[in-house]
Amino acid sequence: GEVQEVWDQWDYLFEGTVGPGPHRIRVSPYDTERKIWVVHETGHQIFVFSNDGEELLMTLGEKNTPGWDEAHFNQPQDVAFLPDGRVLIADGYVNQRVVVLGADGRYLGEFGEEGEELGQFRVVHSIAVAPDGLLLVADRDNRRIQLFREEGSGGADFVAVDEWTGFGLTLDIIVSDRTVWISHVGPPKVTRMELDGTRVGTWSLPREGPLGFLEMHSFAVDAEGNLYGSDNQNGRTQKLVPRADADPGALIGPVYIRR
Repeated sequence: GEVQEVWDQWDYLFEGTVGPGPHRIRVSPYDTERKIWVVHETGHQIFVFSNDGEELLMTLGEKNTPGWDEAHFNQPQDVAFLPDGRVLIADGYVNQRVVVLGADGRYLGEFGEEGEELGQFRVVHSIAVAPDGLLLVADRDNRRIQLFREEGSGGADFVAVDEWTGFGLTLDIIVSDRTVWISHVGPPKVTRMELDGTRVGTWSLPREGPLGFLEMHSFAVDAEGNLYGSDNQNGRTQKLVPRADADPGALIGPVYIRR
């Protein structure tokens, strides 16, 4: 009850917007304060809360005002974090760009445009940091994962260096050590890749029954190895616990953190 009351105070942030509303909740692995980032797709905003939910620390974007400039978004989809404090915004559903912000929310630059060529996007749906200085972007409607590498440091100069194809609509990415897990739909599946582009395997998710997914729109793993898959079509999140006899090498494992 107390937790519910804390978060109920922020209902006004989401009032007066149409559509599905918040799209992602993320926490930077480099943030000792464990601030909570909420990506509000249909409000065109991103909110940063204290970990206990008591304080709204930062608001990015203008409510119900889409745009393509340094101060506005158009249906943002995701955020990712770099160890130096920079924040990467997948913006996203309409704008087809990745925006790079400083730790204080200051605009540093952006990359991407609409299209099908390398470095172009059709719905930037998810973004993840990977080893070897790589950045992975789920280019949803192009049905691929694009790989970017930073040129220089501390800014927004990222260049596309490769792509992985052969997916459905790519939805979310988890990077664990040198292994990448990709949730995609059409029908719902999870694919495991090595960082060199080797496809280890693809597993179809059940579509019916109590464990069925219409799509695993977003997924995450905790410190105990439990997997959480959110199904926005069924309006629920499922927690999947590893079997006692599970092969540790077949589990997602701890999420990669760049040092």
